[in-house]
Amino acid sequence: MSLFTSMRRRLGYVVLGVVVAALTGVGVLRPANAASATTPTSFVAIEPVRVLDTRVTETRVTDRTGLIEMRLTEQIALPTGRIVELIPATATAVSLNVTAVDGIDRNGFGFVTVHPCDIATPDTSNLNFSTGQTVPNAVIAPLSPDGRVCFAVYGSAHLLADLNGYFEPLSDTPRDSSTTTRYSDREIDNLLDDKADADVVASLSEIVDGLSTDAITNDRVEAVEADLGELGQSIDSLTSAVDGHTSSLDGVNSSLETVASTLANHAAQLQRASESASTPHRVVSPPATELAGFVSNGSDIAIRLSGLPMIAIGTPGGDLVIINCEDQVCSTTSSVTIGDPNGDHIGTTPSITVGLDGNPVIAHQNLSTSDLVVTACDDDACGTVITTTISTPEIDGITPDITIGRNGFPTIAHQSHDANALPRVGHLRVLTCNDRACAGTGTLSPTHSTAAAGDAARQVAAGFMPSITIGLDGFPVLAHQLRSHSGESISASELQLVACDDAACVGGNEHEVVLRSGAGGNVGWTPKVVMASGGTALIAHVDGSALLITECRNSACFALNTATIASDAVSTAGSIDLHLGSDGQPIVSYTSASDDLHLAICHPSGCSTSAVTTALNTDDIDGIAPRFIIDEIGRPIIVSTDLFGDLTIDVPWWVTR
Repeated sequence: MSLFTSMRRRLGYVVLGVVVAALTGVGVLRPANAASATTPTSFVAIEPVRVLDTRVTETRVTDRTGLIEMRLTEQIALPTGRIVELIPATATAVSLNVTAVDGIDRNGFGFVTVHPCDIATPDTSNLNFSTGQTVPNAVIAPLSPDGRVCFAVYGSAHLLADLNGYFEPLSDTPRDSSTTTRYSDREIDNLLDDKADADVVASLSEIVDGLSTDAITNDRVEAVEADLGELGQSIDSLTSAVDGHTSSLDGVNSSLETVASTLANHAAQLQRASESASTPHRVVSPPATELAGFVSNGSDIAIRLSGLPMIAIGTPGGDLVIINCEDQVCSTTSSVTIGDPNGDHIGTTPSITVGLDGNPVIAHQNLSTSDLVVTACDDDACGTVITTTISTPEIDGITPDITIGRNGFPTIAHQSHDANALPRVGHLRVLTCNDRACAGTGTLSPTHSTAAAGDAARQVAAGFMPSITIGLDGFPVLAHQLRSHSGESISASELQLVACDDAACVGGNEHEVVLRSGAGGNVGWTPKVVMASGGTALIAHVDGSALLITECRNSACFALNTATIASDAVSTAGSIDLHLGSDGQPIVSYTSASDDLHLAICHPSGCSTSAVTTALNTDDIDGIAPRFIIDEIGRPIIVSTDLFGDLTIDVPWWVTR
């Protein structure tokens, strides 16, 4: 209610009080009470907070991976890692802003449906997208009786959800006897106005009570009414003028904001054009951070929901250590050591990722028993853990690589050896877990096929240095090296891409493509595979001393292009890593022949267009076995070791536009 409206209302009471007091002699004036309308529920607005961001775990939501389910009426972990309680258990619906990021439609359709989890996904959509689009929309979604809401995607997309309010039933308890009943904004305004009106009426009543009706004549009442009428007209004119000026100022402000936005866009475009013309790739590397007190025998890195890095290392003594960085460059850290009660060496070649629950999970090998081991953290700092050993008669868990499968649980590629076959026969294996710690019934896939599995008679061994990702169909896609032996010597090697036809790679109809082959064992070292936005595979690998990237041109990879992006890479296990940057451009970390840490960045249109390599760390012998992750603002955070196993963190900036 505006100041002028409120004033006119109060002046009306003055006129009413004077007239009634003068003509009727009533000593006290009281306004009539109006019945207030009620509604079944009330809306409670809160400061918007992001409750879902699948980009953090690099896990797209598809109609094949199923629903994302969230219980909002209890404590939840935000994408930042903070544990909060946002809405009460009495809430019946929520108000969200839902965004589909980098959507990929299927059969020409792509949409997101938000619904209570106690019902099947309805044939409706809350927002629609096409391939390549990022689309937001406001959504009001009922909750299931236990406070859950589900997100379903037809097609594929990353999902963001921001909670900005909720609905809850109005209490039946009278307001004057309940300390927990909520008032709506309109009810609060009405109560304040009524209180102000009551105060005016009470004051007038006191004045009227002290007057003698004999002293008030009809002439005086008419004069007062005339004066008040003129005052009301003046107030109306002033209100109209103020409203007109306010509207004009709003128009001017809007125009200025439009001009400012346009100028800012033009300035950004000119800056990007200038940078692209002068140098399409520029890397700026600040001083590296040495992690004192940690000696690594193999490491990997991930980003927690808080946006801060965490590092898994295997120590020379055989322990698994989790390092929690307390800032982006790991200048301050804390750590958790996980040892084996039997004294086994359990921390060999760890691979780490973050599950959908926001907690880290690590795949590693027990070198003493030759078994694959999975360690799942109960919180984002790994204060307590669950460790599961996958025991088989073979030599398992060699160089594991972990990701999150379509069921939301770990899927792990690794190599196993037949200990009784000479020369040893290597197998490419996939462990598909049915719970977050792989403690339940999991599926350890059989060998894929004769070629990919290894053949003792032909002296063929597969599964060397495997890398795994998840395709758009929700099934694993793997890259590995296959070797042919002549006695103890390697006679030939090849780089293979394996696309599974089911989530556990047990269907027996895996699609295999030989990407490169050659004599000796120099082809296809340390392959790393990721999926490009169009659903095609991208594989970085080392042939001899050359760092190559093979880009599949279609989903089956029958058409491909291989580009050389560096000629001085070191072909040792774990010497490269591959991720996609914020613009979708391939980024590779590798160790050069001079034992220096390097970063190679391709053009967003592909590595065949252009690729630039930059030396990041050239102190002594360092940059060994670099692994990296892309943070929330697009920077790579790289962990590597020197000759003595000491850890180093490099966080370079770069410009690619």
